[in-house]
Amino acid sequence: MRDYSIEEAIEIINSCDESFMPDTKHFDVRNIQRIGDFGLIFETFLHNPLMGIIKQDYNKFRLYFEHNQRPTKDISLVIGINDNKDVKFVTVMETYRNQRVRK
Repeated sequence: MRDYSIEEAIEIINSCDESFMPDTKHFDVRNIQRIGDFGLIFETFLHNPLMGIIKQDYNKFRLYFEHNQRPTKDISLVIGINDNKDVKFVTVMETYRNQRVRK
């Protein structure tokens, strides 16, 4: 099994288009509980600039995107990438932007 670097993950993320199916059952449950709008998450992932990325575990990354509807918050999305370079959404949450941006 490959262990992707942050640079490789960014390249894979940037290659995603409208045709990929990224969600998992766990993601669906957490999205309903925390945000409730799959379309918002999907559009944010595809069209908003990536503001930050942290490698959390083997082929698991936390991504930060500015929240389009809440100016003080980010959308924090955890993804997994398998050996075939398939991206799966693992979980999602809103986080305060100041957790990402430090003075």
